[in-house]
Amino acid sequence: MAEVAPAPSEAGFTLVEMLIGLALTALIGVMLSQALSMTGSIAGVSARLTDDEAVQTVRDHLRRALSDVAGRRPDGTLPPFLGTADGVSAILPANRDVERAAEQRLDLRAVPGEAGLDLVESRRPVRGGDADDPVPERLLGRLVAVELRYFGSPAPKLAPQWLADWSRRDAHPALVKLRLTFPPSDRRRWPPLVIPVGVQP
Repeated sequence: MAEVAPAPSEAGFTLVEMLIGLALTALIGVMLSQALSMTGSIAGVSARLTDDEAVQTVRDHLRRALSDVAGRRPDGTLPPFLGTADGVSAILPANRDVERAAEQRLDLRAVPGEAGLDLVESRRPVRGGDADDPVPERLLGRLVAVELRYFGSPAPKLAPQWLADWSRRDAHPALVKLRLTFPPSDRRRWPPLVIPVGVQP
């Protein structure tokens, strides 16, 4: 008995069907590649937003802290304010609204960290001129440089100017400028921050 040849529809893939299959496979590959690339981009944007939010939180915190520096006390004395190129020390007034029953000393410093400089803040209650050991808090890390400048008159009857440090006992600076520098590969950005001293927002 002679074998029956298969019908054309049962003869396997035709050239056209194979080309269509290859085209569909290539299209799926392109779509997967774009999806993976998009996922990486979204992760990068998310990380950048997290870094930007952390920087903005620190900027807002420093604005509040330095705008809260104590002015003249009822007895006419002026709490000390000491500023250097890499740190500032000032007195914050007692404030029942924020559960601060006594004056506090605010210290803001650049200190060596594990990967560059850390911007560190500490606060301690002031009692009769003595202070407890402060508990430092790292505000930002992995910094290349921290620079503080002070705007005010360096002595009575002299014109105000930007200074690298502040040591006047009879006056506070009008403004403090804080500049932070991140490593070149760091995506964080810090525009110069200028804060009025002792002026409530």
